[in-house]
Amino acid sequence: APRAYRLAAQLGSWRSRRSRNVSQRIHKCHPNQVAAIAANPENFKVYKYMKILEEAMKTDEDKLIEKVRGIYGFKVRNGPNGDEGYWVINAKEGKGKVDYNGKDKCDVTFTINDEDVADLISGKLNPQKAFFQGKIKIQGNMGLAMKLTDLQKSAAGRIDSIRS
Repeated sequence: APRAYRLAAQLGSWRSRRSRNVSQRIHKCHPNQVAAIAANPENFKVYKYMKILEEAMKTDEDKLIEKVRGIYGFKVRNGPNGDEGYWVINAKEGKGKVDYNGKDKCDVTFTINDEDVADLISGKLNPQKAFFQGKIKIQGNMGLAMKLTDLQKSAAGRIDSIRS
């Protein structure tokens, strides 16, 4: 009988260890989790573009919110000093908003480098091409990911005026 108890105890510890590993993996994959978020978002190259995008949504001449109706998450990697940042673009309610380290549940999440996200938002980088080139990872609603081009077009004119 003692041997059976030892085997059951070993099996039980293996099962608990296995379930703990699975839950850790699920937690790591959750789109709203980023490893170490930078304290100051202003040091990221994408910061000014996110502000322009928010301004474009606030004025909303093109009725963007009605077209898009989604919440986008951007995990931005390779920022200043290798930091990561996380922005949430809520284009679902009201006039829309952009939050650094936002807590809204995202419909689609993009993982991208700081260099590339500025080009993505400005419209210089096509989301579909970026995906196939491996510059961007997409989790969530792919149909909504395709609607990102509507937001890009709205912000592109304002961004070009800043660059020149």
